[in-house]
Amino acid sequence: EQQMKKLEKQVKDLHYTPVQVTRVGINDGEEGLEIQSQFLRGNEQVYQCQVAFVLPGERVMMAFTYARTTPLTPADMTRWAEIKKNLRFRMRQEVRTN
Repeated sequence: EQQMKKLEKQVKDLHYTPVQVTRVGINDGEEGLEIQSQFLRGNEQVYQCQVAFVLPGERVMMAFTYARTTPLTPADMTRWAEIKKNLRFRMRQEVRTN
């Protein structure tokens, strides 16, 4: 919500969906938050989907955006779903000293 308020000050005509809980990664293994928005940046209309999540076992937040200057089509939404589903996470190995 804070990020959308910040974006609202930077663009015009901002519209966005309520935040939805979603699953990302292989086997939908991780939980994330997703939002769709559209706005006017300068003279350009922008349509986008965004997902944010915390990396498993880390204190690192990742965010991905799928954006176009034309309305998102069913094919775009299928591609977005594939991107989210195919995210892979590599866990950092603990460093051990003897």
